[in-house]
This record gives sequence, C-alpha cells and structure tokens, in this order.
Amino acid sequence: MVAGCGGSLNEEQRKQIREAREQGSIKKLSDAEILEAAFALGRAIIAQVDEHTIDSVAASQKVKINWLEAGSAEGSEIERQVIEAYLASILSGTELNDNVQRLGADSLLYTKPVVVNLPDGITEVKGTWNIVMSKKQVVLSIDRK
Repeated sequence: MVAGCGGSLNEEQRKQIREAREQGSIKKLSDAEILEAAFALGRAIIAQVDEHTIDSVAASQKVKINWLEAGSAEGSEIERQVIEAYLASILSGTELNDNVQRLGADSLLYTKPVVVNLPDGITEVKGTWNIVMSKKQVVLSIDRK
C-alpha cells in the first residue's frame, strides 16, 4: 500500500509548521526602525562601559568602542567630523544629543558627547564615545526585546 501526504496533517502538526515558517520569515525593517534600535543599542552599551572595561564590553557586544577627546587628531575622519559638529553646536547654543551616522552600507556609528558645565556658565565638550556597530548587530538587538 502506498501512503501519501494528501492533507493528512493534524491540527497540531499544521500549527508547528506555521510557527516554524513565521520564525524563519524575513521581516523588513524601515530605516527609522534600524536607527531607533541603533540609538537603543548604543545607549545600552555606553551604560555598560561605565560598569565594565571597554574591551570586555566591545567583545561581548561585537562592536568597536573608541573614546575621542576634543581636538585630537586620532579617530576616524567621521569621528573627528562629528566631534567638530558638537563643538560648533556648543557655540550656536544648540543642545548636544547622542547621534547615529551611517558608515557605508552595513555599519553605523553611534556617538555620545561628554560635556562639562564650567562654573562660568561655559559648556565644554570633553570628547565623544564612539561605537561602530554592524547593521546585523542592530537588527539582532531588535529581536532580543
């Protein structure tokens, strides 16, 4: 006797197949969702840097973390441009916030300025924390929520 699959799956088997298909499906994310996730991931990583060493956090999160002091010639070109933009923003009275920049097609740069309010009312940019992360890491961080 020859047996075929002719629709003889029970309800539980159909449910398992449907769940497996949904888990393996590709979901399209908008640029806004990716940027929002990059901000969240960057902020979470910066919070960990305060508690742990930079190298261990970078390794566990699979990112590159760099501190860049204002006026330094070190860092990448984009990191220097971002810190210059923060310095220019101080002069124009604009509030400084963290930022995310695209680095090519598959990476993002999260930056967080560190400022000090001096007694004479002047705000000084000490430097920026810079985190280079892959879009893949950002997307994977969305699934962890």
